[in-house]
Order: sequence, then C-alpha cells, then structure tokens
Amino acid sequence: MQEHEKVALQLIFMGVVIAMAKVLVSTEKLTWRVVVGRSILNGFATLGAGAVLIWISDLSMLGVLGLGAFLGTLGSQFIEAQLRKVVKTKAGDI
Repeated sequence: MQEHEKVALQLIFMGVVIAMAKVLVSTEKLTWRVVVGRSILNGFATLGAGAVLIWISDLSMLGVLGLGAFLGTLGSQFIEAQLRKVVKTKAGDI
C-alpha cells in the first residue's frame, strides 16, 4: 500500500471514529441509518483534509490528521445542516 493510500485510510478511519463519538454523546433517537450515514459523511469530510497536501506538500502527518479532525467535526455538521434544509424544502414542495 502506498503512502497516500495509508493517509487516506487513516483520515477516513479518524472521521468514522469522530462520528461514532458524536453519536455516543447525542441525546436524539438514533437508528442504524443515521449512525451509518453520519459515519460515511464524517469519514469523507475528514478525507477532505488530504486535499491540503496539494497546497502544502511538506505538511506533517500530525498536521494533516489535526486538520482532518477539524474538518470532520465542523464540516460534517455544516453539510448535514445543509442537507436537512434541502430535504425540508423538497418535502414542502411535494
């Protein structure tokens, strides 16, 4: 496995772990669909941190993982909020 593949898998795994932690502290009713959906969303939002390596190619692994944690936490909440707005709007149109 090449280095960039390892970094991508580490970022996705970290995003899934962050999503699971957010699910554990949540007070809302959870279903498997919500848990899996948030894990996927958070994993790929965290993976977006890898794009920083395009601009800052000598960034340390700790920096990439830290940025991934930041994007995974805040990015997924923003994306989820936007998706909820779109679904509400579409549901209102029907």
